[in-house]
Amino acid sequence: MIMQAQQDVCPARQEANCLWYASLLGRYTHHRRQELGLSIEQAAELAGIEASQWIALENGWLPDRNVVQSIAATLRVRWSDLDLMCLLARCAQRAINKG
Repeated sequence: MIMQAQQDVCPARQEANCLWYASLLGRYTHHRRQELGLSIEQAAELAGIEASQWIALENGWLPDRNVVQSIAATLRVRWSDLDLMCLLARCAQRAINKG
């Protein structure tokens, strides 16, 4: 039944789903940073990365796991939650590039 449902999804809908997941980490990071009242520069400094890297993060860059840990600490969220978002985004980006 699940397999049938997946086959019934049109290619445009599949692509839209992939794009949504691919941008998940960036959208969440942006929202959470704003919730905490941090500027890009403040967040980047707290995470130990360049401001340009933080901007890239909010625009779809998927950092390595060690960077994800420092970003999670900066955003005051569980590392495992952020890591899962990163995994979903990576899988979606691969699907987009493959398609």
